[in-house]
Amino acid sequence: MCGHGAHELRFEIGGVVLSLALCGADGSFEVDEPYRLFLSGKRPEAAFTVRWGSLPAPASLEKVFDSGGSWKLYRRRETWYVVLQAPALGPEPYQIAVVESDFSKGDVYTRDGAPHHGLGAYGLGYPMLEVLFVNLLSRGRGMLLHACAVSDNGRGFLFAGTSGAGKSTMADLWKERKGAVILSDDRVIVREMDGGFWAYGTPWHGDARLCSPERVRVDHVFVLRHSDENTVRRLEAPNALTSLFARSFPTYWYPEGIGFSLDFLGRVSHVVPCHELAFLPDPTTIDFVRALNDGQPRHSSAP
Repeated sequence: MCGHGAHELRFEIGGVVLSLALCGADGSFEVDEPYRLFLSGKRPEAAFTVRWGSLPAPASLEKVFDSGGSWKLYRRRETWYVVLQAPALGPEPYQIAVVESDFSKGDVYTRDGAPHHGLGAYGLGYPMLEVLFVNLLSRGRGMLLHACAVSDNGRGFLFAGTSGAGKSTMADLWKERKGAVILSDDRVIVREMDGGFWAYGTPWHGDARLCSPERVRVDHVFVLRHSDENTVRRLEAPNALTSLFARSFPTYWYPEGIGFSLDFLGRVSHVVPCHELAFLPDPTTIDFVRALNDGQPRHSSAP
């Protein structure tokens, strides 16, 4: 029997605090950057015990989702099973989380040889921690988006994009600008609270490797695409919703979560100005965005 004690970590990501308590192994967690930035001493909303050794057998479970990558989701009645596999480690899973129905409590079993991914030998960085947070958010808390978020002297810009759309490029363009803080260059949590929508950085960065635990109120949403000039086009609420949904992490396996996601993004698209931003990958883009939000012309091209 293991309790939460000396070998416990707490992470606050997107304003949600999750604890991990180590059980059944000597030593303690190793925490690499950027996860150190998100360590917290606050009271957790969700608690997981990390168990080292043999894994529970996922046989006879109902498979409800296959990511097409390293993880699958199974269910037995009200219990969820997050199963991680890696070809380099053989055909058997290397990590399984057994989680209660609301994802607020569970056990994470890790076998020898689990990949590192930011939290030492226990392999709890990516994708396991991200999958747990996506499910926690879907219970009425918020959403994880494919996006770069920037706090520009207190103004919040959210640049949403699919893979290759320019999120990391955008982050690189902003990082040298005075007063700009990059919250993430790839994955951003958005929550509705304190009278508005807020973007939070996450440790799951992209190619620019930029992230911060800070938050900023979202003043403007841009859906990215590359171009040979800087232009914007207003997205009305229905198009804004579908554009954001296509760049989010919805819980397809959890119908209530899908309903929440659609309602949530609908509110975002009604409250926050949303535009498609076709942009040049050069510094003129930053001046263009700043001018747009100062009410200046909305068209520019390379000099």
